[in-house]
Amino acid sequence: MACISNVNKKASRENNILGSTSDQTSNVEINQNNDDEINILGFTSNPNNDNSDQLFKSAANGIVEPFNIIAEQLHLIVTPLKNTVLHINITSEKASVKFVSKILDICPSLLLQVNAQGDTPLHVAAKFECLDVVRALIKNAKKQPEDLENGIGVTRQMLRMTNNKGNTALHEAIRHKSFPMVKILVNEDPHYSHSVNNCGETPLYIAAETGFLDGVVEMLETCTWVTHEGPDGKTALHAAVRTKSRGLTRKLLEKKESLIKEIDDCGWTPLHYAAYYGYLHVTSILLECDKSATCIADKSRKMTPLLLAASQGHIDIIKEIILYCPECYELVDDREWNALHFAMVSLSKKELCSLLGNPSIKKLVHEKDAKGNTPLHVLATCTRSMHSADPLSDIIDQVRGDGSRAVNKQNISVQDAFNYGCPELEQEILALSEDTGNGLYSRGVIHKRDEHYDGYLSLMKGAKESHLVAAALIATVTFAAAFTLPGGYKNEEGKNQGTAILSRNSAFQTFVITDALAMVFSICAVFIYFIMSVERFKKYIYLFELGSWFTVVAMGAMVIAFVTGTYAVLAPSFWLAIVTCFIGLSFFLCVLTVGYRIILHIIKGNRKLMHKIRKLKHKIRKLKRKLMRKICKLKRKIEP
Repeated sequence: MACISNVNKKASRENNILGSTSDQTSNVEINQNNDDEINILGFTSNPNNDNSDQLFKSAANGIVEPFNIIAEQLHLIVTPLKNTVLHINITSEKASVKFVSKILDICPSLLLQVNAQGDTPLHVAAKFECLDVVRALIKNAKKQPEDLENGIGVTRQMLRMTNNKGNTALHEAIRHKSFPMVKILVNEDPHYSHSVNNCGETPLYIAAETGFLDGVVEMLETCTWVTHEGPDGKTALHAAVRTKSRGLTRKLLEKKESLIKEIDDCGWTPLHYAAYYGYLHVTSILLECDKSATCIADKSRKMTPLLLAASQGHIDIIKEIILYCPECYELVDDREWNALHFAMVSLSKKELCSLLGNPSIKKLVHEKDAKGNTPLHVLATCTRSMHSADPLSDIIDQVRGDGSRAVNKQNISVQDAFNYGCPELEQEILALSEDTGNGLYSRGVIHKRDEHYDGYLSLMKGAKESHLVAAALIATVTFAAAFTLPGGYKNEEGKNQGTAILSRNSAFQTFVITDALAMVFSICAVFIYFIMSVERFKKYIYLFELGSWFTVVAMGAMVIAFVTGTYAVLAPSFWLAIVTCFIGLSFFLCVLTVGYRIILHIIKGNRKLMHKIRKLKHKIRKLKRKLMRKICKLKRKIEP
């Protein structure tokens, strides 16, 4: 199978390689110098040689002829990155099954020869999604004799070879979501349990992580044994849950139900991830399979799935877990916080009222943590520290009973915590909201209901003053404009005396209407900012936002009033009227530009949306590559 690699024997075989004619042998020089450089028909293994470049170009274009006369040295012709002629052809736009087959007939050892990254031609074909080339490589591998030393054929040896990253060809095919290729590779070696790569990923884990349902189904139904392992102790089910794929989750559980209780290095089951990130449908599937996973606590904080859902404010998941496993509501974490302690921080008033409608949950109101704090202490502290606009104190009246008299180990009651604060508990909640647990809690151990409220309040306070000045100026100007109408008034005696001269002019009529709108909206904004000066209303964010919108509308109406008013009096000078209108309306061009920038900033800040855009770009690039290959194939068929 292998090409002869001993260069010292090449001269004795010269006539067999090139033929017996003196013309052919005279054109061949084979020698070995101190640098082990091999010269064949002027071509050299030195990649800097121009003639070597010609060979590489021939390989890229799928031209076999130059390689026929150097068959036994073909494995020595490599690029600086150790790519053979097969690697070069497969990665080119003119990848050719015919070229690959003929080269392997000449030098079969290229089938298993790797480049600097440890990639065989099969690895490269899988990466570049060259399905026909993969078939050709497997077909040629089946022609080779079985290796007696390892007891497996060349085909399986090729399929099981790993590159420098520990990836087999199946790893690469899965990563690129090429289902036809995955099907071929899996069916050729269904009894092999693919090992993990250098990142600890098996092909099944990669398929689950990328949401490749067809690949997962093919491996589960074809392979006799499939390994589920992933990095950090995770399984394929952990990865499937993170993709929010119900189909993947169901398929993996059908094959191996015990995966639901498998924990990673942090002690999290798949249900922990579903509860923490708020994947309701996936949570339901997991609970239907095995509800006992709800009682498994993690290693660091003894957090159960219910506690995680409560800490992140996922009310639907809290209710779902309690529905399937009512007894788990009493479980606490390492600080003896129960689900209601967490819910008091993360849920809104409406959600808390809904949750407290459950009698079992309502009983938790009186339960104390390690420091003697009840859930009502937590609620009172959060209501005070976060300056919530919602009157959450009403909930204390709704559920407190004798609970409002409960004191913690510092002898602070619920009412005291609400009126004067509880600094130690405030610091504890703040620390939990900022603690990411080395990346495990990406949103913090607790997701505070009004996480950025304080910062927004300080920003709102400064902006409110400038907005008030702007609204007052607009109101003043528009009020004055209503009594100094453009065009003047009629002085003639009669019933129309004192009326506007241009009252029947369309532009003037538009001026009057928009001026009135600008004045009314600006006065409304001034009134709102006046109301916000009252202590009780100064933290109502919706009032500030409403006043801001009123001011913006008033600005727009004032600009239109200016444009139409000037047009009405400048109508005889048409060009001047048009220029003035254009200058005035440029305000809206500014608004559109700023609005576009704001929307763009929001889109860039939205990770999910950006991820979808990147996926779309990747698909477009893949389609472009496939289209180019098809065009090249059509050209080769058309060309004589």
